[in-house]
Amino acid sequence: MFWKDRWVHGCLVQNLAPSVFTAMPTRIRNNRTVAEALEDDQWILDTQGGLSWIGIRELLRLGDCLENFVLTDEEDRHVWNLDASSHYSSRSAYKAYFNDSISFEPWKRLWKTWAPAKCKLFLWLAIRNKCWTANRLAKRGLDHPEKCPLCDQEEEMIQHLLTTCVVAREVWYKLLQPLSLASSAPRRRELSFADWWHKTMKKVKKEDRKGVNFLIILGDWIIWKHRNACVFDGAAPSVHTILSEVKDE
Repeated sequence: MFWKDRWVHGCLVQNLAPSVFTAMPTRIRNNRTVAEALEDDQWILDTQGGLSWIGIRELLRLGDCLENFVLTDEEDRHVWNLDASSHYSSRSAYKAYFNDSISFEPWKRLWKTWAPAKCKLFLWLAIRNKCWTANRLAKRGLDHPEKCPLCDQEEEMIQHLLTTCVVAREVWYKLLQPLSLASSAPRRRELSFADWWHKTMKKVKKEDRKGVNFLIILGDWIIWKHRNACVFDGAAPSVHTILSEVKDE
């Protein structure tokens, strides 16, 4: 239908020219086909009643928009614009639902791991820089440690705490050493835990990935717990304590 279907670049004609649509008799709105309306500009002749200057402007714009439309004898067909095949699929519709959404690269490694939910939730927040470390507390004028509670050398940020902190680096070295992955321990120049995690997992054999993935996620959680013990309970930073807690888990 000329007025009721989305045939003009996916838009309804009634939305393109609402004042003109209002001036159309109901019978014509509901029954006029595209072919009938375009033949000799019948859609213009269908207009009844006086149009306001806004309606006249809409009429002229709609005329310009429809000027290059040419109908053929080819049978109409539905085209799904969200897939290269032009055919609808639930897969393409599902993917379109997430268009322009924020991607989260390690989602599969994180949510499909054997690690407890509390560990996965923490790491999700950590990768998104949502943990309450000193840098975030300082921005809000809240009390915060002047330096990293574990190394007492640099400003505390979650990426530092989990990767470039000397305590964390030693923990990762000792956790990964029995797996012949000691060379994959974070370097001082690492900027992102997620990037280091991704690079490390690429070096792991397929059959070992779930286990190593679990170990890394658990290690992060224990490092964070130990950091909190140092801040709130006055505990002394200790690589041995962190490793012991990882083994206990």
